[in-house]
Amino acid sequence: MTSTATTPGNVNPEEFYDAAPLEPHLLYQGEILVDVPILYMPKPSRWLLLRTWSGKRLDEALNYGAVGNKAKVLDSNQSKEEWRADHSGDFAMAVLDKRPSLVLNQTCDLQNNHSFQVAPIFPAEARTDDLEKLRNGNLYSAFWLKEHPPELPGESYADLELMQAVHKSYINRILPGQHFRLNPQRTRELQRTITRYFGRPNSFDSRSDIVPRTDTYLCVRCFYMDAQVTPASLEEGADFPVCATCSGTQWVLKGH
Repeated sequence: MTSTATTPGNVNPEEFYDAAPLEPHLLYQGEILVDVPILYMPKPSRWLLLRTWSGKRLDEALNYGAVGNKAKVLDSNQSKEEWRADHSGDFAMAVLDKRPSLVLNQTCDLQNNHSFQVAPIFPAEARTDDLEKLRNGNLYSAFWLKEHPPELPGESYADLELMQAVHKSYINRILPGQHFRLNPQRTRELQRTITRYFGRPNSFDSRSDIVPRTDTYLCVRCFYMDAQVTPASLEEGADFPVCATCSGTQWVLKGH
């Protein structure tokens, strides 16, 4: 199987999920795992480091089945103590949760690698300000998902910003009833979303940027979505326009 292999089966554009997937006991790119352990930082900006009062590492204090003693919590940004200098890492507080997650790896990677990448799934109602953009695939960092009761009771989205690795040993504990799959058409849309998220060029945004110099600029959306070139000759200091062809807002400087 090549690295570009996608979900097998016949395309049914009327269905969002594959009602009768081939090889349902295996996992493919576009699989939704019902319960995946996801690790979050307890605060958005810093880690809280853990050490025992005796100064030992936690793994040393808990060695041979010991339950340990009191631990002290150190702010990683404010503590005078340094992170371990031997580059072996440190123990830190985090939140471990289980939630539905979308498998992002190409299918062959799931078979050959030790870890696989997942994006945690959240209810779309939390994105009320940009829900239409989410539904239309206009958010770079999110992939819209149709409801799939009872696992996904309402519209949802996979958050690419929070993707993380899960060890392959977790796959061995997943039973057939604990996952379901996007249909082939939606899997190809997922591939396009992943490519766009990681492969998009640095660009200027008509909603916030000013033309840095007089030159020719190209519409990003026209190129990636429609395979055509839409140039615009713009003067230094002007606002970047909305593309008259596709209503795109991202522009790149034409190469010379």
